[in-house]
Amino acid sequence: MQAYITVKIFSISNGLVIINNVRVIRIKSKDYNILIMPDYMPVLGEIEGRIDIESDESSQSFENLHAYYVSSNNEFALVIRE
Repeated sequence: MQAYITVKIFSISNGLVIINNVRVIRIKSKDYNILIMPDYMPVLGEIEGRIDIESDESSQSFENLHAYYVSSNNEFALVIRE
């Protein structure tokens, strides 16, 4: 059985958006690049850059993003600053 990540994205303009069955999350910040996959170690950080989210159904990109994120127990939470 393949593990997946559940992504929760919160912003003032869109409220809470949940994306299920995510296979990989790419974070490209001005200071670093991270690839988050299921069962990855816990991560906490701030991003100024781009996030790509790839699920079984679709692929989404967020560019010119300033946000905070936490990933733990196959759940990724992203809070977007606006």
